[in-house]
Amino acid sequence: MNDRGAASLQTVLTYPIVLMLIFAMVQGVLYFHAQNTAQSVANGAVQAARVEGGSIDSGYAEAAARLARGGDAFATVRVSVTRGEEMATATVIGLAPSIVPGFRGLRVEQSATGPVERFTQAVVGP
Repeated sequence: MNDRGAASLQTVLTYPIVLMLIFAMVQGVLYFHAQNTAQSVANGAVQAARVEGGSIDSGYAEAAARLARGGDAFATVRVSVTRGEEMATATVIGLAPSIVPGFRGLRVEQSATGPVERFTQAVVGP
């Protein structure tokens, strides 16, 4: 039996599979980084919006600051901040970046909600 060229054939078959696994792992890391960044952005935005004297604008400002610190965690991102009488909510929706050409990236969505702070006067007496 002649084994000439068998190593080349094994290499041709094995390398694409190994490269696909490496790309899949890197893509997974990018997705989880985007998930963590989105949760951090949502948490920060809701904390800034819910405090006494906070506003929707302060929530958006905190979200923008955290997105800037997060680097290129998203291919595209959209942030929504709402503040009602009782609750403040921030939602981050985006696409994780893709390293695979033609692959759009995975959708990431994270939300945070917290009660709006209200200070009341202390009642003294029975």
